[in-house]
Amino acid sequence: MPRRAIVWGIVFAGWTLVAAAFAVGSSLTYVITYQPPQWTATLKSSLTEWYAWAALTPLVAWLARRLPLSGRRRIRSAIALGVLGVPAGMAKLVLSQILRAAAGVSGYATIGNVAAQYLIYWGIVAIVHAADYYSAEQARELRASRAEAGLAEARLQLLKAQLHPHFLFNTLNTISELVHEDTAAAERTIGDLSDLLRETLDAGDVDRIPLSRELALVGRYLQIQRARYGPRLQAAIDAPPEAAPALVPIFILQPLVENAVTHAVAARADAGRIAIRARRDGATLVVTVEDDGPGVAAGGVRDGIGLGNVRARLRHVYGADHALAIENRPGGGAVARLTVPWHVDADAAPA
Repeated sequence: MPRRAIVWGIVFAGWTLVAAAFAVGSSLTYVITYQPPQWTATLKSSLTEWYAWAALTPLVAWLARRLPLSGRRRIRSAIALGVLGVPAGMAKLVLSQILRAAAGVSGYATIGNVAAQYLIYWGIVAIVHAADYYSAEQARELRASRAEAGLAEARLQLLKAQLHPHFLFNTLNTISELVHEDTAAAERTIGDLSDLLRETLDAGDVDRIPLSRELALVGRYLQIQRARYGPRLQAAIDAPPEAAPALVPIFILQPLVENAVTHAVAARADAGRIAIRARRDGATLVVTVEDDGPGVAAGGVRDGIGLGNVRARLRHVYGADHALAIENRPGGGAVARLTVPWHVDADAAPA
């Protein structure tokens, strides 16, 4: 059914309710004065009174929309609506008389009736303007919401596009160093990089992936870093199978792991250890990236491209409903603790 037909059906039903309410009120007046209620007569009289306005409502609504009470011409529109209200009220009285005659109901019109119909006319105008204002406001809010969602998606895609060249640049530096030191390792690293990029591209434009896939990407990244640092890089991933389907932003852990590799392995001559752990904590997923490096300096952690990108993406995906803290770990080293809402992908495979 067309929307316009539904709207006017509701309008007609509204006038019917008004007529019924006045009919009941008139009949109760008879009862209070110890007379028979006269249900049929009062209902006919009330229907002929208010159905006249039901018939005129489309015309009044058209006038109200043609003469909006906003903008630069609002005063002119108000004057025009005021003048047109007089013939509208008189037309209503004439139409009521015609309906009364057809229904066999007696009635008459007075000057007081004209004044009352004039006020009802303005009530209809006010309702039409209020309904149009509400509809316009809802449409504006919907457009703003869609624009905001589109902007957020564009920003998120920009952040993801920023992260990939950053990671690729660092990996290519690793490969360039290996070319002169270990050609076979360089070739293996190129293959690992190809696999990693293929998996990243296969993810498409999705914002979040299961933790199992994210940890697989981290494993690929660590494999590339092992080609550079060899046995100096010792890494372990500890994630229970029940955490596998939890959704996380794609490539969100790689900058945290990269930061740990930089401080725990690249900056020292001996071996460095990194541990990645995941667990469910009630309605949240907690992922930690720990290292045994020098820890967090007194001035705190300075966000570079990677960490800044992580924080920005978390804000876009979760708003304020997340936490990322990088602090000193008891016993030495640093720990990056990521806490996000627990959302599950039921189709994800165990890690």
